[in-house]
Amino acid sequence: MIRITIYQWVARGLFERHKQIFLSQLTFRLMQKKIVEVNYTAQQMLFLINCPSTSAVPNPLKKWLPDKAWYSIGKLIEIEGFEQFATNLSKDAPARFQMWYNELDPEDRALPLEWRSLEAQPFLKLLVVRCMRPDRVTTALNNFIRTTLPKGVDYTECDSGISSIGILELAFTDSSSTTPIFFILSAGANPVKDVEAICIKEKMDPVKHLHTIALGQGQDVVANAKLDMAHKEGHWVML
Repeated sequence: MIRITIYQWVARGLFERHKQIFLSQLTFRLMQKKIVEVNYTAQQMLFLINCPSTSAVPNPLKKWLPDKAWYSIGKLIEIEGFEQFATNLSKDAPARFQMWYNELDPEDRALPLEWRSLEAQPFLKLLVVRCMRPDRVTTALNNFIRTTLPKGVDYTECDSGISSIGILELAFTDSSSTTPIFFILSAGANPVKDVEAICIKEKMDPVKHLHTIALGQGQDVVANAKLDMAHKEGHWVML
């Protein structure tokens, strides 16, 4: 309960593109500390993060497999357990691997040959997806976290079904007269309307009780005056 609460607090202060990075760091740290049981090696983890490559062997599957994917596989086979992957891919069952590669959601499909056993080792399957279909790593990683963390859905779907004003209402309940709310905004974002809606819900008049101030040159005096008044009379100030 404490973990998901802290995650929610932090995630609400991140841009969408950064939330999975933070969640992945959280998951990997729990794996490292053995709080979440996942069998992996440091070499495998470094491969997932960095995805190294080598062009020592030319790509024999140029018709459908990008060079970048093949060169990554050239390093994957250096990891224990993956020694035969390149041979299986290029010589033993290239057509079956091509079918897997062309799937819309390969991360949810079993790999050909004995590699289907990776369905029971989802972390190792992430390495294959990282090499062959890097465009699907985000989804695959979400799936891994969802099934690995206790109540993983609470993390991967955190706030996804809540509107912006709903999230702000939840943040408002955690705030106080001495705990302000900070808005981290992307270009074009404007939370004023949501703040005004909550102001009305709290039976306050946005015109009289909500003061919005653009902090340009010379506005520090105005802002300090509004803060002093708000402190005395219970108004809200949005800087």
